[in-house]
Amino acid sequence: MKTANIRRAPYVGDNDSGSGGPDSMFVVDLMENGSVVETRNLPGKSRSYAVSLVENWEQGIIQLLID
Repeated sequence: MKTANIRRAPYVGDNDSGSGGPDSMFVVDLMENGSVVETRNLPGKSRSYAVSLVENWEQGIIQLLID
């Protein structure tokens, strides 16, 4: 069974203005049968983007190439 977990993680951005950027980013753990098979860091992406990623994973739209 495919499930996923959305969480926030610290993130230090880097840009030309010298600003550190946002202080956190969304991270999605993609899981299958209770084990994390991939973690995706989403710097600069919205919560809606993370939710869409979870939905695509759970519906089988995202397929991972795992040996």
